[in-house]
Amino acid sequence: MSPASSPIPASEPVIEVHGLDFTYSPRQPLVLEQVNLCINRLDSICLVGPNGGGKTTLVKLILGLLTPQKGKIRVLGRPPSGVRLRLGYVPQYAHYDPLFPVTVMDVVLMGRLGHQPLGWYRAADRRAAQKALALMKLEHLAQRRFATISGGQRQRALIARALASDAEILLLDEPTANIDLESEQSLFALLKELNRTRTVVVVTHDIGFASSFFQRVACVNRQVVTHPVSELDGRMIQELYGGEVAMIRHDHNCAGRSCRPGENCGA
Repeated sequence: MSPASSPIPASEPVIEVHGLDFTYSPRQPLVLEQVNLCINRLDSICLVGPNGGGKTTLVKLILGLLTPQKGKIRVLGRPPSGVRLRLGYVPQYAHYDPLFPVTVMDVVLMGRLGHQPLGWYRAADRRAAQKALALMKLEHLAQRRFATISGGQRQRALIARALASDAEILLLDEPTANIDLESEQSLFALLKELNRTRTVVVVTHDIGFASSFFQRVACVNRQVVTHPVSELDGRMIQELYGGEVAMIRHDHNCAGRSCRPGENCGA
């Protein structure tokens, strides 16, 4: 399963954010302020930071679901609204009606919406959905009602929906929520494989897995500062989260210097 098109060389940016300010209300303080971020094709980057720091808001701005008060966003060289079919998105929370009789296959096929000109699914759409289900080890649940499967299975189905779209960029907001450790490890192994042909952007609180998979970390707390994962250390994380935090190692070493607030390390 490969993206429908790859017009941008690996060295060129696929996501560019310049001088971005955003607030949900003019009477409220800025959620994001003077954000600058550049993500290249085939990059893998995770967004980390405290609750309320603006991680999910930044993802929604990249998707074109929100509009900044100031600044510019370009995705694949265009405004976000013009490239939505080339983006695969997994939200942090999925809202659904448990009484609606939609199957797991129906949910995954939603990733193909917009790919068919006549408004109904073709054989190619069903093949893409079946392949995505197999990647997430859910093919045996294809005809089960979505509301009857477990929370972890629903999360994997939503990831399969994003994969079925053949997106060039995958954006996942806390994709490991409600899944067990084995499924989490399988997911990151899958993302590593998908990263060979797609750009991967993930919001996560698991800094241990961040250092074992991602090339870069974007620390989001109203502003955004990027670092190579090799530069993550305890002091940097404490500065980001504003206090003592527990760090869990996943067979990696945290090394390198701390970056001062506002310093851009390895962007």
